[in-house]
Amino acid sequence: MKRVLKYSLLALALLSLAACDGNKRHEPELVSGEIEVSYMKGRWTYISLEDGKVVGTAVLGDEAADAAWAARSDWDIAICDSLIRTNGGTSGPGQGAASSESSASLVPDGYEDIW
Repeated sequence: MKRVLKYSLLALALLSLAACDGNKRHEPELVSGEIEVSYMKGRWTYISLEDGKVVGTAVLGDEAADAAWAARSDWDIAICDSLIRTNGGTSGPGQGAASSESSASLVPDGYEDIW
């Protein structure tokens, strides 16, 4: 489980480093590293990819904790059992939003050529 989690986090970290400026393509600087995350059943583990560390945890279903984490910007991704949360969209104020939808309407104008 830890190995799968490490590779998943590394892949997400690499994807988060990709940046776009207008219609220009940029090659992201590849950063390697590992973040060791202990599995805690029924608990969200909040991770900062920039700092390369776990910044906290919260019990699954704790609405007060969810609201507090949603207001914070010091985490990028959270994992709980088979669930993943990114800091963006409805999960927080960051720019790391993700969607389970696969629709061209989700691609911002001017970026169609990079997908």
